[in-house]
Amino acid sequence: MTMHPIVERFLQGGLPEPMAMALVGGSLPVPTRDLLQALAYAGLRDTPYTKRALDFFATMPETLLTGMMVELFDPPKPLQLVLCHRKEIPLLETVLLNPSLTSAIVEASVPSLPGAVLEVVLNNQVLWMQCHRILDLLEEHPEGEYVIKRRVNEFRFDVLRLIPEEVKRQRLEIIDEVEAGRLDRAWSELPLPKEKSKEEADAEVESEEMAAERRLLSQRPLLDDEGNEITLTLTQRMSKLSTNQKIMLAIKGGKEERAILIREANRLIQVNVMRNGRISEGEVAYIAQMRTVNEEVLRIISNSREWMKKYPITKALVMNPRTPLPVALTHFKRLYESDMKLLIKDRNVAELLRREAKRLVDMKARGQG
Repeated sequence: MTMHPIVERFLQGGLPEPMAMALVGGSLPVPTRDLLQALAYAGLRDTPYTKRALDFFATMPETLLTGMMVELFDPPKPLQLVLCHRKEIPLLETVLLNPSLTSAIVEASVPSLPGAVLEVVLNNQVLWMQCHRILDLLEEHPEGEYVIKRRVNEFRFDVLRLIPEEVKRQRLEIIDEVEAGRLDRAWSELPLPKEKSKEEADAEVESEEMAAERRLLSQRPLLDDEGNEITLTLTQRMSKLSTNQKIMLAIKGGKEERAILIREANRLIQVNVMRNGRISEGEVAYIAQMRTVNEEVLRIISNSREWMKKYPITKALVMNPRTPLPVALTHFKRLYESDMKLLIKDRNVAELLRREAKRLVDMKARGQG
């Protein structure tokens, strides 16, 4: 079908900017079908017209778009525009049933979809057979119900034969545990296990001193930051995860998961625990005093203005022998005098830090501080 000449010139990059702005703003008399091609061209990439195109597209009536979305599109980019930038469930369902839809568009669109339409994607076996990544995205989707995650794993095993029976059993077991409330929801979003990358392997290198400290801690009951013992079942289940799964759980997991993962030797896992949006100030203070965490973790804490406003965190960081000396010297002056005196007597921290603390205490005693 022939496209309107103005839209053709726009897609070829030959339309003057004022006319292009008018086009994507809906001010030129072109057929709606062709206008959608122009809006998709501008809205799905970074162009000078992207914002104007998306702003106008957001105002287009749902009924108008739904009527258009039952038609075939070539190229089918307008379908992706709708899936990525509209949220009306009936409209999205219409697009997901359009015969022009491709696996590439679905792959690009799944993260933007609301949970209510994920089952429509899962039911389109032709598309995810063409692109297995669609199944991964459905499983990782934060709004995906447990039935979706279960069916994804069943399809992987029964249809695609992508995962062994043992992995399938473990994943379905985890989904049941999440659904019953015995595991944090983040467990149901774990990716498939994969071989450890070179970066992940390199991140496990640690000093003999830290390894010895970790071995000593492993002989004691595992406690969270409030002194509560963590269940052995959770610890055992965590030990079966691959490194990439632990990293994902570090980013999204709950309090108990964070308490276990921050003790891992792998620096990447520890660092991603600190990036978990659910981490509390109490946990940060607890981590700041740990002698088995990587220096990078302590630097992340010290670089957070919000965390360093809290005295327990500052105190724990300065008193920790693992804290890099420049970091400790930057913050030690904030300690209360009683804690400063404890720091002076602590033979585990650097001599320079103790000397500076003593000098400051002496100055205050002489009324010079």
